[in-house]
Amino acid sequence: MEERTTFTGIPVTNDQGTEKYFDFEVGQEEGQNEYARITMDGCQLILDEQLAYLSGDLPEEWHRPAIDKLLFLLSVDRNTDNSAEA
Repeated sequence: MEERTTFTGIPVTNDQGTEKYFDFEVGQEEGQNEYARITMDGCQLILDEQLAYLSGDLPEEWHRPAIDKLLFLLSVDRNTDNSAEA
């Protein structure tokens, strides 16, 4: 069974101050390692479980801002999950 967490329509701002909306998907396919897929305007960035580049055509100036936003979303999501269990 595949486990997946998605975040859609999330604004990300690059170093030049340009804002675009991104979709993020993090998951683990059965028998596979974790992965992350980040998409924006028909482009995508595929990352491994260590958030290292695997493939994609997302312009490089968006890599770091998108990965930083993904890390933020995951930290908020995990904190929300932990407080729900408390």
